[in-house]
Amino acid sequence: MMNFYLLLIFFCFFSLITLAQGELNPEARVVTTNEHSYLVSLNSNGFSASYQYGKRIDGFRKRTVDIDFSYIKHPKEIRVENPYYQSQKKFVFGKLNTLFAIRSGMGKQKEIFSIFDKGGIAIRYHYSLGATLALLKPVYYEVVDSTKIYNNVQYIYISDKQFDYSIHQISDIYSRSSFFKGINETKFIPGLHLKGGFSFVFSEKYEAINAIEVGAIADVFVKPIQIMANEKKDRLFVTLYVGYRFGKIKVRNKESAKSLIEKDEETD
Repeated sequence: MMNFYLLLIFFCFFSLITLAQGELNPEARVVTTNEHSYLVSLNSNGFSASYQYGKRIDGFRKRTVDIDFSYIKHPKEIRVENPYYQSQKKFVFGKLNTLFAIRSGMGKQKEIFSIFDKGGIAIRYHYSLGATLALLKPVYYEVVDSTKIYNNVQYIYISDKQFDYSIHQISDIYSRSSFFKGINETKFIPGLHLKGGFSFVFSEKYEAINAIEVGAIADVFVKPIQIMANEKKDRLFVTLYVGYRFGKIKVRNKESAKSLIEKDEETD
């Protein structure tokens, strides 16, 4: 998995070198204002979807507000099936809880390399700090209580139970229960997160956002969280991610933005 992320990061930098050599863009330069964008990402421990609002500080910097929803899994999760009931749904043996995280944060974004010609790439970095709310939903299994054979037909009696490492084996698990089983027992655990990363924007139009984004997130919770029965509880969860960001930027043309440009030059 780590090699996958490294290859994607290399691809982004390689694209910067090879694609940034284009003809000059005849489109009039514009000054960006506020922007709205969305990010879908594959993570080292799951996946995420997020929304970001950016408010212009100057021509290169924005204040940002992020809202993020993530599914976080344990690295030891492996999907298996009961060797005696292979036609049933696969399950993660030994999983106690399913972990989701809702994040809300504020931070800054800065453009360190701008697009000046067709086929070019803009590079931005960003960071944010905020609150995280963990949603810890217990996992239930369909456990085989007993079996009987009557008239050469096997009858299997099952019940929904949480995993007990001291008594349950793979052969005891018939299948995984419905995802909604135990949802009313979900626990909420607050925490904090720190997020940072880089965006490689390849949009041909200034008002559009199309970017590959890579970064990292660190979540710290007030109470330790246990996902797998045979693994220790953790307060800290570190996530590496790579994703696609898309959205729109409100822009002003050169004439109407003259005063803003002059202000940016004075700031620089």
